[in-house]
Amino acid sequence: MTIHETWLKKLKEFPGNLTLPPPTLNELGLEYIEILPGQKMVAKVPFQKRFTNPVGLYQGGMLGACIDEVFGPLSYMTAEGACMTLSMNLSFLGSFKEEMVFCMIEATVLKKTKNFIFMRADVKSPSGDLIAHAETHVKVL
Repeated sequence: MTIHETWLKKLKEFPGNLTLPPPTLNELGLEYIEILPGQKMVAKVPFQKRFTNPVGLYQGGMLGACIDEVFGPLSYMTAEGACMTLSMNLSFLGSFKEEMVFCMIEATVLKKTKNFIFMRADVKSPSGDLIAHAETHVKVL
Protein backbone atom coordinates (compact mmCIF):
# COMPACT_ATOMS: atom_id res chain seq x y z
CA MET A 1 0.00 0.00 0.00
CA THR A 2 1.40 3.45 -0.94
CA ILE A 3 1.76 6.32 1.52
CA HIS A 4 -1.11 8.01 -0.30
CA GLU A 5 -3.41 5.00 0.10
CA THR A 6 -2.35 4.53 3.74
CA TRP A 7 -3.14 8.20 4.47
CA LEU A 8 -6.63 7.94 2.98
CA LYS A 9 -7.31 4.78 4.98
CA LYS A 10 -6.10 6.31 8.26
CA LEU A 11 -8.06 9.51 7.74
CA LYS A 12 -11.25 7.46 7.60
CA GLU A 13 -10.58 6.59 11.26
CA PHE A 14 -10.82 10.24 12.32
CA PRO A 15 -14.11 11.46 13.80
CA GLY A 16 -16.68 13.07 11.58
CA ASN A 17 -18.51 12.31 8.38
CA LEU A 18 -15.74 12.61 5.77
CA THR A 19 -15.90 12.07 2.03
CA LEU A 20 -12.67 10.28 1.12
CA PRO A 21 -10.96 10.82 -1.08
CA PRO A 22 -12.41 14.31 -1.45
CA PRO A 23 -13.55 15.16 -4.99
CA THR A 24 -10.98 17.97 -5.20
CA LEU A 25 -8.10 15.58 -4.50
CA ASN A 26 -9.15 13.37 -7.39
CA GLU A 27 -9.69 16.35 -9.70
CA LEU A 28 -6.28 17.91 -8.95
CA GLY A 29 -4.48 14.56 -9.10
CA LEU A 30 -2.36 15.09 -5.98
CA GLU A 31 -0.45 12.18 -4.51
CA TYR A 32 0.63 12.36 -0.87
CA ILE A 33 4.16 11.00 -0.60
CA GLU A 34 5.20 11.87 2.96
CA ILE A 35 3.11 12.37 6.07
CA LEU A 36 4.21 13.12 9.62
CA PRO A 37 0.94 13.81 11.47
CA GLY A 38 1.03 17.12 13.30
CA GLN A 39 4.30 18.09 11.63
CA LYS A 40 4.57 17.82 7.86
CA MET A 41 2.89 16.65 4.68
CA VAL A 42 4.36 16.43 1.16
CA ALA A 43 2.40 16.01 -2.07
CA LYS A 44 3.32 15.57 -5.71
CA VAL A 45 1.24 17.63 -8.16
CA PRO A 46 1.11 16.60 -11.83
CA PHE A 47 1.07 19.31 -14.49
CA GLN A 48 -2.31 19.23 -16.22
CA LYS A 49 -2.88 21.31 -19.37
CA ARG A 50 -6.55 21.75 -18.48
CA PHE A 51 -5.46 23.91 -15.52
CA THR A 52 -3.32 26.35 -17.54
CA ASN A 53 -3.74 30.04 -18.16
CA PRO A 54 -3.74 31.60 -21.68
CA VAL A 55 0.09 31.52 -21.89
CA GLY A 56 0.27 27.81 -21.03
CA LEU A 57 1.43 28.04 -17.42
CA TYR A 58 -0.33 26.29 -14.54
CA GLN A 59 -2.94 28.79 -13.35
CA GLY A 60 -2.06 30.37 -9.99
CA GLY A 61 -5.48 29.83 -8.46
CA MET A 62 -5.32 26.14 -9.28
CA LEU A 63 -1.91 25.91 -7.64
CA GLY A 64 -3.46 27.64 -4.63
CA ALA A 65 -6.14 24.95 -4.58
CA CYS A 66 -3.40 22.29 -4.61
CA ILE A 67 -1.70 23.96 -1.65
CA ASP A 68 -5.02 24.05 0.20
CA GLU A 69 -5.41 20.33 -0.55
CA VAL A 70 -2.25 19.79 1.51
CA PHE A 71 -2.97 22.34 4.26
CA GLY A 72 -6.46 20.91 4.82
CA PRO A 73 -5.57 17.34 5.74
CA LEU A 74 -2.48 18.44 7.65
CA SER A 75 -4.60 20.76 9.79
CA TYR A 76 -7.20 18.01 10.28
CA MET A 77 -4.54 15.53 11.43
CA THR A 78 -2.90 18.14 13.67
CA ALA A 79 -6.17 19.13 15.35
CA GLU A 80 -7.55 15.59 15.22
CA GLY A 81 -10.78 17.11 13.97
CA ALA A 82 -12.32 19.77 11.81
CA CYS A 83 -10.72 23.15 11.17
CA MET A 84 -11.69 26.29 9.30
CA THR A 85 -9.24 28.31 7.21
CA LEU A 86 -9.04 31.91 8.43
CA SER A 87 -6.49 33.08 5.88
CA MET A 88 -4.11 31.80 3.25
CA ASN A 89 -1.45 34.07 1.79
CA LEU A 90 0.24 32.91 -1.39
CA SER A 91 3.28 34.40 -3.15
CA PHE A 92 4.62 33.32 -6.53
CA LEU A 93 8.34 33.35 -7.28
CA GLY A 94 8.22 31.45 -10.55
CA SER A 95 5.97 29.45 -12.83
CA PHE A 96 4.84 25.85 -12.90
CA LYS A 97 5.63 24.92 -16.51
CA GLU A 98 4.66 21.89 -18.57
CA GLU A 99 8.27 20.75 -19.01
CA MET A 100 8.54 20.34 -15.21
CA VAL A 101 5.96 17.51 -15.44
CA PHE A 102 5.20 17.86 -11.70
CA CYS A 103 5.91 20.04 -8.67
CA MET A 104 6.15 19.22 -4.97
CA ILE A 105 4.27 20.89 -2.14
CA GLU A 106 5.74 20.56 1.35
CA ALA A 107 3.59 21.91 4.16
CA THR A 108 4.80 22.17 7.74
CA VAL A 109 3.10 23.06 11.00
CA LEU A 110 4.77 26.13 12.45
CA LYS A 111 2.74 26.31 15.65
CA LYS A 112 -0.35 24.77 17.20
CA THR A 113 -2.31 26.29 20.04
CA LYS A 114 -5.57 25.15 21.60
CA ASN A 115 -7.59 27.16 19.05
CA PHE A 116 -5.31 27.82 16.07
CA ILE A 117 -2.79 26.14 13.78
CA PHE A 118 -0.19 28.08 11.77
CA MET A 119 1.36 26.43 8.71
CA ARG A 120 3.70 27.18 5.80
CA ALA A 121 4.02 25.48 2.42
CA ASP A 122 6.77 25.61 -0.20
CA VAL A 123 6.09 24.67 -3.81
CA LYS A 124 9.18 23.47 -5.64
CA SER A 125 10.07 22.31 -9.13
CA PRO A 126 11.60 18.84 -9.57
CA SER A 127 15.04 20.50 -9.56
CA GLY A 128 14.29 22.17 -6.21
CA ASP A 129 13.61 25.73 -7.41
CA LEU A 130 11.06 27.57 -5.28
CA ILE A 131 7.97 28.32 -7.38
CA ALA A 132 5.71 29.65 -4.64
CA HIS A 133 5.19 29.71 -0.90
CA ALA A 134 2.12 30.13 1.26
CA GLU A 135 1.17 30.59 4.87
CA THR A 136 -2.15 29.87 6.49
CA HIS A 137 -3.75 29.95 9.85
CA VAL A 138 -6.76 27.90 10.71
CA LYS A 139 -9.19 27.81 13.58
CA VAL A 140 -9.73 24.49 15.33
CA LEU A 141 -13.48 23.82 15.49
